Parts: sequence; C-alpha cells; structure tokens
Amino acid sequence: MTILVTTPRGKVGRELVPLLRERGLTIRLAAHSVDETRVEFPGLEVVRLDYSDASTFAAAVQGVSDVYLAAPSDLPQEGERRFIDGAKAAGVSKIVKLSAASAATSTTPSALRDLERHIEASGLRWTHLRPTWFDQNYSTSQVAAIRSGTFAEPAGTGKTAFIDTRDVAAVAAEVLTSARHDGKAYLLTGPEPLDRHEVADILTREIGRTVHYVTISDEHFRESVKKFLTPAYVELLSVLYADVRAGATATVTKGVEEILGRPPIAFVEFVRRNRAIWR
Repeated sequence: MTILVTTPRGKVGRELVPLLRERGLTIRLAAHSVDETRVEFPGLEVVRLDYSDASTFAAAVQGVSDVYLAAPSDLPQEGERRFIDGAKAAGVSKIVKLSAASAATSTTPSALRDLERHIEASGLRWTHLRPTWFDQNYSTSQVAAIRSGTFAEPAGTGKTAFIDTRDVAAVAAEVLTSARHDGKAYLLTGPEPLDRHEVADILTREIGRTVHYVTISDEHFRESVKKFLTPAYVELLSVLYADVRAGATATVTKGVEEILGRPPIAFVEFVRRNRAIWR
C-alpha cells in the first residue's frame, strides 16, 4: 500500500506527512518544487507533479493505492480533473480530497463542489474533507499585520468556526487508512464560532500586546492584494469572505470528534502554541 500525498508543503500536508510516517506507511510525495520538498522531508520519495502537465501524472500514481489530493485553490480545475482520470486508469483505488467548507455552505455556486462530483462519478472510492478557515492563516499570511498591532479583513462581524490544520491532517490520516469513511463528506470545524474582533481579543490576551481587527470593504481588499495574488485567487477569496459576512462559516460540526474521538483544537490553544511567532 503506497499513499500519494500531493502538495506536501501545504498547511495540511506538512502536518499529514509525519502522521503517516508514524503509522509505518509507504508514502510518496508529489510536489511542484521537488528539491525544496526533498530538503523538508529527507528520506522520502519525491516526484514532480504539475497539474498543468499531464506528462508528470504517470510517475506520481504508479503503484499507488490511495491519494491525498490537494491543489492550490487558484489553479484551473481541468488539470486536477485530468489527474483524477489518470489516477483511476493507473489503478488507484481511493481519493481523499482536501476540499473546503464552501463546497457545501457557499452562497454562490462552488467550483470545488463540481470537482467533488467528478470524483464521485469516477467510480473510485472517495472521501471529501471540507475544512473551514484555518487557524494557521494567522500564523502565516497575517503574521506581519498582527505584529504591527492591526490586521484587516473584509469579514465584517461574521463568525467563523476556525479549524487547526493539525486536526485536518489527523482526520486525513485516519480517513486514508480506514474504509469506514468511504463515500462520505465531512464538514470540519473548530469548537466555536469567532468573529475577527474575538480573534483579536484572544491574540491580545495571549501574546501580551494589543491587537486590533479592522473590517474593510471588498473593494478595498481586492485593491490591496491584487499585486500579490493571482486574479483567480483574489476572486476566490472575495467569494469566501462574502460567505463569512453572510454567516455561512459560523456552523460548528462534530466532524473532528466523530472521526478522532476527541474535541477539535480551540483557537486559543493554537495561539498559545504559537505565541513566539507574533512577538
């Protein structure tokens, strides 16, 4: 049994790989940046995977039984569809798709849901993981802003049941190694919905320095990030923030507890574990 982990240097992939290694499983990593991935995960097999280049698919899926499928959100989905088809043709039996909560909860049509349907129609065994917004967004893209004392998002006063990527990875490891989750889609959330003002309050209390949240308009957000993000990703984030403002991300589910037998990690626990990042 060989498990293929795509996007191993992503927020979830980085947590998933060591969990699978602890279980003694045979793992192959598929990444766009092969050299960097080999440095980060010494001793593991790494192959190149580019969803826009079908010639990279065969080496990635050869001899693979199960695939953890993740891809950058701003990539055209046609390449991922072709990869799924190629995986089936190569004898892969199961795909665990890292999707997103918006596939089920978005107030607008979801391209992610279309991709999920493609997997469902493939004849492969499948499980969809639909996490909400990651805690780790605040320990990566928002670090500099939090250190400065103010972070801004077009989230209004909408609440989000933020989830820790460690929980998503633990769920993925369990789902990849158990057939009882086949044919299921899990909406994965943290234990409580928080608005961004409450996020700022927790950060203030735990890191010992005042942090403010400022809500900005969608137009302001688009203008501020257009130099750094692709147009497709800007559009995606704009839609996701609209969902936050509409209240679509406030739902709390028992998905993590159902699969892992324990409650999900609270946002305050995440902050306490990462205090040094913001100081």
